[in-house]
Amino acid sequence: MLEIKPAIKSDADLILHYIKALAIAEKFPFEVTVTLADIENNLLADDANAEALVISYKGKPCGFAVFYFTFSTTTGKRGLHLDDLYLEPKVQGFGIGKKVLVHLSTLAKKYDCARFEWWALKTNDDAIKFYLNLGAKQLDELSIFRLDQTQIDNLSQDCYVAATNGENE
Repeated sequence: MLEIKPAIKSDADLILHYIKALAIAEKFPFEVTVTLADIENNLLADDANAEALVISYKGKPCGFAVFYFTFSTTTGKRGLHLDDLYLEPKVQGFGIGKKVLVHLSTLAKKYDCARFEWWALKTNDDAIKFYLNLGAKQLDELSIFRLDQTQIDNLSQDCYVAATNGENE
């Protein structure tokens, strides 16, 4: 009844649909700018740094997950980071989310990962409750920092100017 399979290029439209549905469901506070070409070229390409899964229930697609491997200098091992997990509302509560996390934790074990991590929006109460019920720990000691494309451009320009002026970091 449940199938979890690696996504392929022909799944790109479906993944794009689920990304947009997830953003709506989470009331994602940032603009969603991903395109079909982004998914095909950056997520489903042979040299992609992330992997996607398509989740089907009773033979029909019902969700997706995207994950990638990280590295921890303090453990000297890989980590598995779940970037997104989305299930259509009509299949939520059937234990599918837990089975997807079991599948991913099996991958983490297979690849000798020191940790399996993900983020949740602070406003996503249902997901936070679900993750805590699984035994996941909510970390208080970390803050997430981000540069958007404009800030990356600005900072890289600052570094370029410093490098051309012979300044140190």
